[in-house]
Amino acid sequence: MEAANLQIYWHESQPVYSLCFEPPSLYSSSSSSSSSSATNAIDQKKLGMRLITAGGDNKIRSWSLNMSDSDLNFDSEPKTQVQKINSIDFLSSLTQHEQAINVVKFNPLGNILASAGDDGQVLLWKRHINDDVDVNDDDNNKDGTERTHIKKPFGMSNDNDDDDNLEGVKDDNNNSWFIWKRLRPNGSNTSEIYDLDWSPCGNYIVIGSMDNCIRIFQITKNKNDESSFLNNQIFSFNDHNHYVQGVVWDPMNQYILSQSADRSVNIYQLIWNHESQLISIKFKNKIIKGDLPQSIATTTTGTRQNTLDYNNLKTSYLFHNESLPSFFRRLTISPCGSLFCIPTGIFKQPIVSKDDSTSSNNSNSDPNNCVYFYTRASIISNSNRPIFTIPSLKKPALVIAFNPNFYPLSSSKDDENHHSHPYIKLPYKLIYAIATSNEILIYDTESIEPISIIGNLHYTALTDLSWSSDGTMLMISSTDGFCSYISIDAEKYFGNPFSNDEKFKIINLNRLKYEKTQTNSTTTNNNNDNSTGPSIMASTKNTVTPSNKMDIINILPVKRKNKSNDNSSTIEKKEDKSGIIIESLPLDKKMKPDEN
Repeated sequence: MEAANLQIYWHESQPVYSLCFEPPSLYSSSSSSSSSSATNAIDQKKLGMRLITAGGDNKIRSWSLNMSDSDLNFDSEPKTQVQKINSIDFLSSLTQHEQAINVVKFNPLGNILASAGDDGQVLLWKRHINDDVDVNDDDNNKDGTERTHIKKPFGMSNDNDDDDNLEGVKDDNNNSWFIWKRLRPNGSNTSEIYDLDWSPCGNYIVIGSMDNCIRIFQITKNKNDESSFLNNQIFSFNDHNHYVQGVVWDPMNQYILSQSADRSVNIYQLIWNHESQLISIKFKNKIIKGDLPQSIATTTTGTRQNTLDYNNLKTSYLFHNESLPSFFRRLTISPCGSLFCIPTGIFKQPIVSKDDSTSSNNSNSDPNNCVYFYTRASIISNSNRPIFTIPSLKKPALVIAFNPNFYPLSSSKDDENHHSHPYIKLPYKLIYAIATSNEILIYDTESIEPISIIGNLHYTALTDLSWSSDGTMLMISSTDGFCSYISIDAEKYFGNPFSNDEKFKIINLNRLKYEKTQTNSTTTNNNNDNSTGPSIMASTKNTVTPSNKMDIINILPVKRKNKSNDNSSTIEKKEDKSGIIIESLPLDKKMKPDEN
C-alpha cells in the first residue's frame, strides 16, 4: 500500500471540492461488455486512469494519471506490488460554471457527467467521441440538448474547431466535452448546490441545496407522454431547517436520503408505476435522535473501564450541529443496498458510576466522533436506532465511499489480516473508506479492525473520496488545493473481485427481494412496524430467526492491527430484521485507539 500527496496546482491554488474517476469505457478502445475483467485491468493499466476534479476556480478539469508498478518491500511484510502515479497530464478544462463547483458525478452508464455548485445550476456534460455529434442522443438535438462552446485552455490549438453548433475542447487524447443539458430549479431560485446523486436508471437526479431543499430533476422524457417536460424539476421538498449538505439515491430505487446541518437525516420513499416511471415521493422518516446505551464506569484490578449498559438507554442527538466546519456531509449506501452509512455522527453519553449511578461530567463525556450504520430493515421499520457504529474517530467523519467491487469472503482462519467472526454476515465482502477532516480509514465488512489508517496527507479538511473502477486506487481531495492518492494491492488485502456479471446478479436479486418485501409490508401494515426485511444471506439453511428488536451492537473500535488475539474473548451476536448478523467483541476486551 502506498499513499502520496500530488503536489501540482489542480485548480490554481483554489480548494478542490470534488473528484471522480472517469469510467475506462469512455477512453478505452476495448470497452466491449464481453471483455474479461483481466483484459479490462490490463487495458486500464496501459492507458492509465483519467480523473475529473472540480474546485473553487469555477472549473472542471480532466487529467490523465500515468501509472507504473511499484514494488514495496517492508521488513514485517512480504513484497507487494502497487500502482504508482508517475506523472499527470492535463487534458481539458470545462469552464461554463460561474461560481465554485461543489460536486461532480458520472451517471451509472458512465457516459454523462453531472456537475453542480454555487451558481445553482446542474450541468450535464457528454464527451465528443470520434467526431460523432452524440453517441447516445437518438433525438438528434430535438430533446432540448444544448451545445455550448467551451473555452480552450491557454496553448491549445484551435485548428480542429467545428463551425457547427457543437464545439468543445479537443486535443490529441480525444478529450472533448460539451454541455448536453442544463438543469435549473423552478422559478428564480439559484441557491448554492452542495451535493447531487443519480438514480440507478440514470433518468433522474437529486440535489441538495443551501436553501434547505432537495430537488429531483427528470433527465429523459416519458415514453408514452410526449408532452412531458424535459430538464425540469419534478419534485421539491423543504423539510430541513438548515443547509442540505449531502444526498444519496438508493441503488435499489426505493429511497432518497438527505442529510442537513440541522442534525437530521430525512428519508423519502419513491413511488414508481408499472412502466418504471417516478410518479410520487413520500416523506417517510426523519432521524435526529436515537436510543443509545449508557456508558457504565467499572473498576477491575485497579483499572477503570467503561462498558455499555444496553438495559439503560437514553435518547440522544446522533449528528453534529451546524457548527461543524465543513460544507459537506457525504452519506452513502453500499452498492448492494444493504448498508446505509451516515457520517458526522456523535456518540455523547455521560459516564455513570456502577456504584452510585451518578453521572460524571468529566472529559470522558465529550462527544465521540463516529459513523452510524443502518440496515434496510431498520429504514423500512422507521427505526432511528443505529445498528452499529464506528466510533473513536479523532475528527468528525465527513465522507464515506464504497469500493465499487464485491470480494469473496476470507478464509475462516483467524490471522493477522482477517477476523474469524465478521460483524456483518454477507455472502461477499465490501470495502469502504471513511474520510475525517484529517484521516482516511479503510475498512471491510469482515474485521472490526481497519485495514489501514492514513493521515498527514493534507494541511486542511478533506472534501471528497473516489475509488477507481478496479478498486486498487482511492483518490482524496482537500480544501488545501491538492489531491492525494492511496494505491492498494487489492489482491493481497481484498482478494480477487467478483466479475461484473456476478456483481449485477447480486444487485438484481437484492432489488427483487427488497421490492417484494416493501410491497408486502406496505400492504399488511402502512406503518411498517412489523415488516421483515429480506435476507441477504447466500443460504437460508442456517439463518437464525430474526429478532423483533433492533439492537445496537457494542461499539466498534478504531485501532491499528494487533497480531495478538485474546482467545478468551467472547463474541456477541445480534441479528436485525433483514437477517444480517452482526458480531462484535465486548467493549471491555477492546483496545483503545492508538494515538500515534
